[in-house]
Amino acid sequence: MSSLIWPERWQHDAIEATEPYVNTDYLVEIVVGDPATSIDGSLLAGYVFTTETGELQIIHDHSGRPDVYPWRLLMGPVLRVTARLPKKHRTVVYSHPDWVPRRGRSK
Repeated sequence: MSSLIWPERWQHDAIEATEPYVNTDYLVEIVVGDPATSIDGSLLAGYVFTTETGELQIIHDHSGRPDVYPWRLLMGPVLRVTARLPKKHRTVVYSHPDWVPRRGRSK
């Protein structure tokens, strides 16, 4: 694994699935939360990139506009990671085995 600084409680499989999309033109959607209790989880979406210190951040618009600010990636566990090129179909690259999103839950 690389020397990137991943947030606490990220699973090894989620890191491996996300790493190929760091510093690329892929938009990444990351859902985090407790797999036992999360209905939808907390969502961050944008371009994942490394800082000078190796920490990972995400920014929704990487055009360089001065009014767009990056966020640190949220602490895990990771529930789902989806990647896509702009204007292309989403591809789920990681899904927590113990989590079922709300729309997949039976009533």
